[in-house]
Amino acid sequence: MKKQSYIIYFDEAGRWPLAGPLFIWLVWPIAKLSKKELLPFCDSKQISESKREELFGYIENLKSEWKIISTPAWMTASEIDKYGMSNSLHLAILRWMIQIFRQLFPEINIKNELPDSLSTKIKPNLKYADVLNYFSELNNKWVNINLVMDGNRDFWLKKMFPFWEIETIVSWDAKIKEIWMASIIAKVSRDRIMESLPKKYSKYHFAKHKWYGTKEHKELLKKYGPSDIHRKLFLKWIFPDHKISKKLPENF
Repeated sequence: MKKQSYIIYFDEAGRWPLAGPLFIWLVWPIAKLSKKELLPFCDSKQISESKREELFGYIENLKSEWKIISTPAWMTASEIDKYGMSNSLHLAILRWMIQIFRQLFPEINIKNELPDSLSTKIKPNLKYADVLNYFSELNNKWVNINLVMDGNRDFWLKKMFPFWEIETIVSWDAKIKEIWMASIIAKVSRDRIMESLPKKYSKYHFAKHKWYGTKEHKELLKKYGPSDIHRKLFLKWIFPDHKISKKLPENF
């Protein structure tokens, strides 16, 4: 069987806000997208919220037509506090990997999105390293993967996934519309979660300052104190002694 080659495009949303989860989204075109299909896309930061919602629906249509595989992963505020932002991005991609291989290999039963227990074909109670080794063998047999991401850092992905080609591109916003696609769907997904928060969070006016460290947000933090979805890691003036864990989880 001839090996297939694919490019997966990656972007994230919520790296810098003071509250809420980090969201990543990877877009895997499994059919060649035409110039017409890619034409509507531009940087999510340069378009209106209503336009992002419209494009989100467009992406969902491409997904339903099996032209792309599109899946998310995220890390909660408490996990970001525990592992730090760079490690959280890395761990979110590990979570995404479990999601995507569940779609590609449905015969593998990964319970609760975690590789604690696989099907009887594989020994139980595997750690992440075992799962990655198994996926590496599958990769070597049938597919070549190239992961393309924004920036000039790969967050140790080359070390973690030596069987993938990892490409970092600076100033991608003028180059790759598939990354725009990932950017839009990541931002819309995170915004929807944050905007649907229970009323107990309304006093922080998240919808107004979009969870960033504005003057108003900091004043509200002084008045009410941090909530359970604020990131201690980013609130050094409130939690000066907070430290991240140096040890990453073997599974989580």
